[in-house]
Amino acid sequence: MKILFLEGDMSRRGGTERMTAWLSSKLSEKHTVSIISLYFKDSAVFFKPSDAVDHIVLKSSKALAQILEIRRYIIKNSVDLVINVDTGMGYIGILAASGTSAKVITWEHANFFNNWNSRIFPYLRQFAARKSDAMVVLTERDKRNYEEHIKNCTPVTVIPNPAKKMSYNYDTASKIILSAGLLGKIKRFDMIVPIGKAVFSKYSDWKWLICGDGPERENLEVAVKEAGLQNHIQFCGSVSDMDAQYAAAAMYVLTSEMEGLPMVLLEAKSHGLPIVSFDIETGPSDIVRDSVNGYLVESGDTDAMAERICQLIEDEALRLKFSENTALDMDKFEEERIVEVWEQLTRNL
Repeated sequence: MKILFLEGDMSRRGGTERMTAWLSSKLSEKHTVSIISLYFKDSAVFFKPSDAVDHIVLKSSKALAQILEIRRYIIKNSVDLVINVDTGMGYIGILAASGTSAKVITWEHANFFNNWNSRIFPYLRQFAARKSDAMVVLTERDKRNYEEHIKNCTPVTVIPNPAKKMSYNYDTASKIILSAGLLGKIKRFDMIVPIGKAVFSKYSDWKWLICGDGPERENLEVAVKEAGLQNHIQFCGSVSDMDAQYAAAAMYVLTSEMEGLPMVLLEAKSHGLPIVSFDIETGPSDIVRDSVNGYLVESGDTDAMAERICQLIEDEALRLKFSENTALDMDKFEEERIVEVWEQLTRNL
């Protein structure tokens, strides 16, 4: 098949771009695959797909011109399948492929209720869910959300993000709490300040490392400094070797307001890290078994999260037990299994 991924901007450093690079590379082993970025704000692709995958950046920044440019590409290259990377741009791929023989899959990377504070986004999601040939979501809960809230919804397939099985030796002597991601408001890294105050008032020899960059970094650094926590909470910026960060940590903490299926939790799990996460709409409960290999805390309850972190700090044997239990459920995130589900979906369209 000839497969085209439509992505917002492959120079970005988010999980969406990482998954696009990964899946396009895997599918390129059997198919002819290309990626079109609607925009390109940085100087280079951050998560690079394999050399077999072509990457094109559109010339125009206006939606109608972009649709026409993509349509010309689909016709000229006899594209069989268009994969819209995220629901917000679903309409672009659907309209571009209209009247051609190309099928369209829209791939949800967040969840049904995540509208990015946009009034128009719910309408874009409904259009994509009704007019695509198939929808791909990350969790069973989100599949139910689509089927219950959208009439005449196109068939929905659950395909989670993958996680590599890593060999690890959990370091019980580590005194590092780890978080990572785009430093944007939806990730709620600002909650680390009140959580950190409670934790570091008891355990001053521990540190909290935050890997990643984004628009909220300056505000977060100011808040940390004003709280007098700059010696405990450290911002590492974008990190090229996250494996080393996971290997050195004692636990992973997720404060997000909303996720799809967070890659950072899958990666933390594959590295044997106990996880403490807010129990948000989708994602963490698919990855973490509460009180078995981590803790799920009521969303926004900073006191409860601080208490759970302190419990893990205080109990080395519990941390080790949680680490040993991270192998549970990892089979459903195996790369080979996930690629085969994608292959079956494309064959059945």
